[in-house]
Amino acid sequence: MPRAAILSFHSHVDRSFLDDRELAVLSGHLTQLGLENELFEVVVGGDLDATVRAAAAALAGHEVVIYERVWSPELIAALRLALPGSTFVFCDGEHTLPNPPAAWRVRGDPRQVLPGLLRFLRGEAAAPPAEALAFGAGGFASVSGAVPSVLEKSAFAPNLRPVRVGEQRPGGRTFSLKGNDGCPYQANARENPRYAGAKLPQGLGRGCAFCVTGNSYTSAPAPQTAASVLEQLRYLRRQAPQLQRLVLKDQNPFGYLTELIAHAEAEQLGPFTLLLETRADWMTKSQARFERALEHAVKAQVTLAPFLVGIENFSQAELDRFNKGTTGEANVQFLETLWRWRERFGSAFTLDEASFGFILFTPWTTLEDLKVNAAAIRRTRLEQLRGSLLLSRARLYPDTALYWLAERDGLIAASYQRPGDDSSLRYGYFPAAPWVFADARVAHFAAVAQAACEQNGSRDQGLMLERLVAAFEAAGEGYAEIGVQHALPPAAPRREPPPELKRRLEGLIAPLSLSAPFAGGWAFGDLSVSPGRLRIELLREREPKVVLELTPRGEGQSFAQSKHYDIHCAASTEGQRAAATAVASAIAANDR
Repeated sequence: MPRAAILSFHSHVDRSFLDDRELAVLSGHLTQLGLENELFEVVVGGDLDATVRAAAAALAGHEVVIYERVWSPELIAALRLALPGSTFVFCDGEHTLPNPPAAWRVRGDPRQVLPGLLRFLRGEAAAPPAEALAFGAGGFASVSGAVPSVLEKSAFAPNLRPVRVGEQRPGGRTFSLKGNDGCPYQANARENPRYAGAKLPQGLGRGCAFCVTGNSYTSAPAPQTAASVLEQLRYLRRQAPQLQRLVLKDQNPFGYLTELIAHAEAEQLGPFTLLLETRADWMTKSQARFERALEHAVKAQVTLAPFLVGIENFSQAELDRFNKGTTGEANVQFLETLWRWRERFGSAFTLDEASFGFILFTPWTTLEDLKVNAAAIRRTRLEQLRGSLLLSRARLYPDTALYWLAERDGLIAASYQRPGDDSSLRYGYFPAAPWVFADARVAHFAAVAQAACEQNGSRDQGLMLERLVAAFEAAGEGYAEIGVQHALPPAAPRREPPPELKRRLEGLIAPLSLSAPFAGGWAFGDLSVSPGRLRIELLREREPKVVLELTPRGEGQSFAQSKHYDIHCAASTEGQRAAATAVASAIAANDR
């Protein structure tokens, strides 16, 4: 009987929001149908050959290898060479891979199609499902005699214990609860005047122009959705209580969120943190219901956390190109509301999980757009909620409306000018189409910003954005003379903290040391003290700094607590979270 391996790929850089829930559900579904399989979480490091060797060793004995999301077809090609006896199966995911290295290609729901294909491969079925295409001389095609598949029923019982291969991702894992599929924001880019003349293919164009989830949406009445999510929540709390960070996959859950948290309170399902994916304007409009959910969360030992929320931009011109259907001022109001909620609701609300969507550079970005964004980022403290602002660029895919807007304007390129321009490669996303800037000044601005981030380890990006905006405004037509020195803040003289402060902190962080690296290359930076507050900077090369603040212990929400201190931190990446957790754990152990 063929033994199947299901591969969940992750980049060695931080990608905590990709937990591949559907692959875990697929694995559990196949198991219930008697089809032996294992789920592998493969973390792809900087050394591709080492990753291939580790994965090939782990996959030995698996006759069928199934994969979906992968940003490097070369990785799969190398794995196939290392595993010549295995049959590789590619499942179409969010974005289509044109020529996937595989013997079979599955279209449609893998839960529906794969059982029949696996039975065919082990000789138990005369033909594969019609949705399983075999690779041949002419590419992928249906097999003669194939018949349409039918989804076989199974219970919700995902595989919650994947086999880990490669470098371990820092921080706690997440798992997703599924609400409604797709996105209810259905504005059609074809009706947006900015898209006049853009040749959008059929089947796309609804929702935000950089996203595909708006192209489809299925929903159930709120009570039905709440019951489904509650069933998933009960299962996870019962079967995997160690999973404390749960993501609610529903772009607009506010119709049932209050009732869900009330049930969690009544059934004592806490403690856990529920991470929310939504639009900023929907969260603001649902303020009354959300605040009632927070009141239940206080009693339920549940923390509600805005997680993947699309701010995207503060410039109205850019938001209109994104077909976003909101305003820059609405984004400002949303962020200011978040900070107020953090102060008001204590342990029931946190911003420590924030990983907000933001796109600073697009093919059309102007200096005025950058100026607007710099001012709003400072006003809203967005830099505390979203890292790598100066490196954020639009990713263009042919199944999104934004790609076709760039195609209309002749801004799609054959290749990237510099390796760092490819944000999809940086973060381990599906390969995106290269593009160029319409404005040569902004192209130079982005190049200087990238070089500055490389030079100073991506620290102080909000300040560097402001400095570059000022430099370009002053330079006028002489902008080509602007370099990294205009972006980097003047080096502040390093002040030695008072000796008594250093001695006290050395005792609190033991066995860590103020003078030695920890947690994969992190180091202690500046220390400062003000009445009732100790501020600790943590630094790592090529990563934004993260700041821990110690205050006297109180009743509010904090990243962590010790006997005498609340430890505050808005870590926006898993690397930052790992560093902050290492320091906070040491303080909690030593503060007696």
